[in-house]
Amino acid sequence: MSFEILGQVFGILAFLVAIYSFTHKNDRKLKVSLIVMFSFQTAHFFFLGSITGTIANALNFFRTIISIGSTHRYVGAIFILLNVTWGVANVKGYIDVLPILGASVGTYAIFYASGIKMRKLFICGAVFWLINNIYLGSIGGVLLEITVILANGFTILRLKKGAVNN
Repeated sequence: MSFEILGQVFGILAFLVAIYSFTHKNDRKLKVSLIVMFSFQTAHFFFLGSITGTIANALNFFRTIISIGSTHRYVGAIFILLNVTWGVANVKGYIDVLPILGASVGTYAIFYASGIKMRKLFICGAVFWLINNIYLGSIGGVLLEITVILANGFTILRLKKGAVNN
């Protein structure tokens, strides 16, 4: 099996986990599901040859694990700094900046936001990843980011509806 096909398989697996992940109203359940998704995404970008995508998703994986047990704001700042430092060191073209931006916005969302605000930031980060995935030709990645955008949009509506009914 070629690296390209293996990368696409991991992208599809990440997409399937994303469908489950981003429908959670509970922030902790969302984060646990994201850990699985980021492990598949890391392999996905590795096999597609995207260094900044691989680094950003590996950092997202560890960031999300740490965010479950730590709400210290400085931890988020450390991960944003790591994303920018490791990412910039590996930028070979303009497209390589998108994973850095997407991961940094996601890190900010995980450590500095919750509820509706966190999900809006996930949508913003997903737009950076979507453009990157279209450029790479990532089938699972494009489907995943469209799902992230739609699922978070619907979850925001559900959260708003719940706030009105309470």
